[in-house]
Amino acid sequence: MIHQPLSGPVRTVTLISLGLMTLSATAHATSPVLEHALPQVTLRAPGLTLPAHVAPTRPGAVYVVARAGDTAQAIADSYGVDVSALSTARPGPLPAGAVVAVSLRNAVTEDGQLPPGVQVYTVQEGDTMAGVAARHGLSVTELLSANLSRETLDRLSVGERLFIPDAPGLLVRIKDGQTVQGLTHAYRADPARVALANGIGLPNELHVGDYLLLPGVIATGFRDQLIARQERQKEAARQARVQAQYEKYLAYQDKVKTQKLKRQYAIQEQYEKYLAYQKSPQRQALIAKYEAQARYDAAQRAAALQARAVASAPRGSTVRAASSGSVGGGLIWPLRSYRITSRFGEEDIEFHKEFFHGGVDLAAPYGTPIYSAASGTVTESGYGAFGNNVYTDTGEALIIYGHMSRTAVSVGQHVQRGDVLGYVGCSGMCTGPHLHFEVRLGGRPVNPLGLLP
Repeated sequence: MIHQPLSGPVRTVTLISLGLMTLSATAHATSPVLEHALPQVTLRAPGLTLPAHVAPTRPGAVYVVARAGDTAQAIADSYGVDVSALSTARPGPLPAGAVVAVSLRNAVTEDGQLPPGVQVYTVQEGDTMAGVAARHGLSVTELLSANLSRETLDRLSVGERLFIPDAPGLLVRIKDGQTVQGLTHAYRADPARVALANGIGLPNELHVGDYLLLPGVIATGFRDQLIARQERQKEAARQARVQAQYEKYLAYQDKVKTQKLKRQYAIQEQYEKYLAYQKSPQRQALIAKYEAQARYDAAQRAAALQARAVASAPRGSTVRAASSGSVGGGLIWPLRSYRITSRFGEEDIEFHKEFFHGGVDLAAPYGTPIYSAASGTVTESGYGAFGNNVYTDTGEALIIYGHMSRTAVSVGQHVQRGDVLGYVGCSGMCTGPHLHFEVRLGGRPVNPLGLLP
């Protein structure tokens, strides 16, 4: 077809657009390629055959039929290209009817040709999509329409390429099986505007991998897709942080459990060592030694009591021998049922190695009643050196009942042998429910086992 000339200094320039689509005069007048309605004339019109040296399928070119007075420079200026883009650069006026090919291709990417009017911009430090679009007179949506391969809305990397169209349009890359006509029809683009924007005369000038600009077509939904994708990425990142925190918490819980198990294993190991020690020949020998010492101490005390009784008795009277177990009339066991777990002076646990064990430990269930071993007066009741403890003074000895769960008497109260003083517990420095039973004579602890029946 033959188009009227572009507005500008060359009024006689005529554009020949070859074969993109046959347009009716009426349809073409409603979809102008240039600034005016363009009439249609076929190539078969007289005087419009192409010369042999001008190939009608020359890629990226349109063809101009010169009129009297037209020059190569004027034609180049009308299309905004250098004169070297014309098939002729002869000086002076061109012969009337001369056909001149005008190359409109302006860029070839590493993987396909770009249409004229589309430049490649290399992203610089600090660039944003909004900033790049504004500098080139485009909206962000229009810039995105020319860069459909983007995966993020505004995450640019230095050195990244952006396609910048001179005029808004959808820039698509032709895929296998696609054609210029098919894409133009699918996007409802104006065929004449597509031909001019892409500098093509024949539809087969573009190939798979080349880019096609569809003027006036804007990917309005693409930005919404990128925004939605960005929100999904943010949500995924948030969930990843939550998952990482949860996994960190689980790891902490596992660490705490492991440490707790290690402590339990260590305690169990110590307990098993203690049980083994309780039954060991070494401990049995110590028990025999402690009992012998207790009998000796009791005999010594009985002898001292006997001597005092003889010295204080009236002359000629008979003095009864003192019992080795007598303290204020004799002691009774403070528990009805018990198990001796640690003896007088025994270094069976770390605490007893650091501090002398001045009594015996009698293990019993929590809450077991504790009875007074001898009659006396309560001098202390409540929390003290042995947790919840009770001290009674018999006049001859100070008796201590320790680690109670609670006491049942008050200070100053007189108790009889067998009265309830409190209940077995594990208060104070304690490894399990038991009664620490201690007897002090003259302020010094003695082995209670030598004073009990």
